[in-house]
Amino acid sequence: MTAMDRVAHHRATSLHALVAATAELALARRPAAGDSRVALPAATPAAEAAGAATPAPPPPEIIAWLARAALLYGMPFEYITPDGRMLPKESLRFFYIDANWQNAMIDGMVSVGLSTSADSIQVMANIDTLVAEAIQQTAVVRPTMRGPAAVAAARDAITSGPITGLLLRSAAVSGWPGMEVSSYADDAGTQKLNLLRIDRLSDDVLICLFDGLPRRVDILQPPEGLHFGVRPASGQDPGTMTFLRGLGYGGYQPGIQIVGASAPLTMRGGSAKPGVLDVATSAAAVKTALQARNALNATSTFTAAEFAVQMVRAAGLQSFQWGVAIPPAAAD
Repeated sequence: MTAMDRVAHHRATSLHALVAATAELALARRPAAGDSRVALPAATPAAEAAGAATPAPPPPEIIAWLARAALLYGMPFEYITPDGRMLPKESLRFFYIDANWQNAMIDGMVSVGLSTSADSIQVMANIDTLVAEAIQQTAVVRPTMRGPAAVAAARDAITSGPITGLLLRSAAVSGWPGMEVSSYADDAGTQKLNLLRIDRLSDDVLICLFDGLPRRVDILQPPEGLHFGVRPASGQDPGTMTFLRGLGYGGYQPGIQIVGASAPLTMRGGSAKPGVLDVATSAAAVKTALQARNALNATSTFTAAEFAVQMVRAAGLQSFQWGVAIPPAAAD
């Protein structure tokens, strides 16, 4: 027998011995008749008292890493929107993150560091707890990025889910970088949902994630956009106008736009003062329009304060409500 033959014979013998030992161990643990599952021995209080090792909890850094992944941080955009036709220009898409997909993703992430069968068994035994901890910790991912004060305010916050969200592709994303998004669990907007993430993925794409299923979502221009101003008149009219707002009378809520109601405004004549508002004429037109809708008090009080309410150009708000069509009149 040559040296190479002896080496091959030795390897075959060792492999045979390994297979035989593995088979013997498997037969020794064979389940009883009628039971097709092999149950791993569970830890008992007696075993723990005897000093049996218990799995150590995962480090907080690992949970934080998994929580960020659950909020799609670092996720390639083509995994979120595989085809550009799913998110065309000037579009808004609502979605939810499938819990089964999250579980599979986290399972795959923690499997990267496994090196032995014991590691695999420990992960399989604790994967449900690990996923639950990661999802709950998504509530503190955004506060952690905002600073210590935000973390202190959200110390006891946990995510209960489901995690839902929206993708907005619009010129408004680049035009107003400080855009705010709020979501509510009710139509009246009294049960605000926790905002888990708001990020610009590109110049014109915004992603938001919420804790829970929203019934209403409000998209608001940056509040610093408050000012006085006018609007171009509708149609072919070259003049200007203003939308009317309620003053608390006639069933109209104070400061809330009266749908479909507007009043014409007049600018001063002459080329020496272009763009200067004729306040007296414009105020009279606004007062007449409000009176026609019974939107003033019994004495038809209309002072500079009432006029200012009509002339304020507040930050634009667009509300999306489940099952409710957008009204034809432009929101102000």
